Amino acid sequence: MVISLKKILIIEDDESIHNVIEELLKKEHYDTYNAYSGTEALLLLEKEKYDLILLDLMLPEVRGEERRL
Repeated sequence: MVISLKKILIIEDDESIHNVIEELLKKEHYDTYNAYSGTEALLLLEKEKYDLILLDLMLPEVRGEERRL
């Protein structure tokens, strides 16, 4: 059984790390969506569903381990 993960949300506040992850995923033809803070991630999650979320636990404002994203 093959699982197709197309929409990936990257939640990472460090721009250089974020860019590396995004570049690698785009090379593999994934659709990437970006959030740079916990607050921004929560807003995106209210509007859209994602197949996979890559979450930095040490985010500004709303930390990854403080609240379910």
